[in-house]
Amino acid sequence: MAGIGFELKKVFRGGGVFAVLRGYSLTAVVTEGPMVLMIVLLFTLQRLLADSGAAYRVREQFLFFMTYAMIFSLILADTVLLFFDRFISDCIYGRRLEDVLPAFCGLVFFLLLAGAPAAAIYLHTLPVSGSVRMAAGLLFCVLLILWVQMSCLSAVKRYGYLLLGFVAGTVTALVLAWAFLRGGMDPLAAALWGTALGFLVLLFLYMGQLLACYPAGSWNLLVFFPALQRYPGLLLTGLLLGLGLYGHNFVFWASDARVRVFPTGVCCARYDVPAFFATLTILPMLVQFVVGLETRFARRHRAYFDAILYGGRLEDIRAAKQEMETALYAELAHMLQLQFIVAVASVAFLGNFLQTAGLDETMAGTFRLLCFGYCLYGLVKCGIVVLLYFDDRAGACRAAGLFAALSAAASLVTLATGPDTWGAGFLAAGAVTGFWVLRRLRRYLGELEYHVFCEQPLFEEPRDGVLCRAEEHLARADRAFAQRRHPREKYRE
Repeated sequence: MAGIGFELKKVFRGGGVFAVLRGYSLTAVVTEGPMVLMIVLLFTLQRLLADSGAAYRVREQFLFFMTYAMIFSLILADTVLLFFDRFISDCIYGRRLEDVLPAFCGLVFFLLLAGAPAAAIYLHTLPVSGSVRMAAGLLFCVLLILWVQMSCLSAVKRYGYLLLGFVAGTVTALVLAWAFLRGGMDPLAAALWGTALGFLVLLFLYMGQLLACYPAGSWNLLVFFPALQRYPGLLLTGLLLGLGLYGHNFVFWASDARVRVFPTGVCCARYDVPAFFATLTILPMLVQFVVGLETRFARRHRAYFDAILYGGRLEDIRAAKQEMETALYAELAHMLQLQFIVAVASVAFLGNFLQTAGLDETMAGTFRLLCFGYCLYGLVKCGIVVLLYFDDRAGACRAAGLFAALSAAASLVTLATGPDTWGAGFLAAGAVTGFWVLRRLRRYLGELEYHVFCEQPLFEEPRDGVLCRAEEHLARADRAFAQRRHPREKYRE
């Protein structure tokens, strides 16, 4: 959101109906365009496989590989993305843009170090060809890098290029998959190789933009270690949010309702399919949240801290705080009202349509429950973002942990009570956590003066600790290496 906020302010500043429509359209395209393109890619590739005569079993295996690659790459990348967003923001504020590229390379290195061997070990257990294993492994690694690249590009307002890049990657994937199928390649390998290479093209496009946007900097890949020592809770918050989002799916994957695509590869179509369609219903809520937070609330937030920083009177500070709180609660209420209308419409109309499209009555019932469940999940996620907006990292981490625990525990309960209650566990987890987040936010804002004036350190804290020392040693070695390569620069210093 760091990137799109600046552009939205310019768009809405023009006023009028067309400015509003343009602002919402821009937000929808930028924030949800990649997801829509990913869905288009999946459905089109499934159609290509069917037209080429591939058996249903092959199409099921392709969907299995795509689902596992996206879910587990997202969970692993989400672990670092909240922290990386904070690191980039600090670099922009401190005018240290030369640290972004080394930090990006370092984070990607550690993500691949953790994810690639695990993926290789798991893929080795599957009874598929070596070509399929290589394509699936490449797809997983490329997705890991792409999620981090998107965070970097959104911070420098390259949101339009993000969407164009996804269009190019999607088209490349479809063309390559079609060419491989026409060339006689195994259908599963053709679809996976086409997808992996299409996203690889996307990776190179994004990398070119990163090199154009950020200065080269040093080769110190541990440059983010001091910030990591300062914000370790953001890693845990990101991990718990990912586990909370997919934890209920994992519960059903481990149940008797699962379907074995491979001996070591399972899914639960009776739950996963309704969950997929229910996920799509919260897109309006996310768009509304980005627009509201980055335009109307951001102005009040800025006015409050400007009153503090530039010598405002106590009455001015309190009045600015009251306006900021009013704007925040109004945006949250508007967001929930909009999503409640969407959820009711989805339950009333989309549920019946999906039954005609192939979902049975039980799956349609699960979809209806999950529509409200994902509505409350959206509230939880937006509430956590707002807590981080006010730097309440402890509250955000507790909220993510509570949601992850309740999502899995309540889903276990509904699993035991029967298919008619599937989805109610995720709904209950969202309701309890959403209430907790709103209560935490209200309490935190009530004590905001204390957090702003009394929790800040009086003096700059010295950089100390294992991570800081490791970064300093590598930075010293990097400077020594640079001086050996450029003795004249050393002499001038």
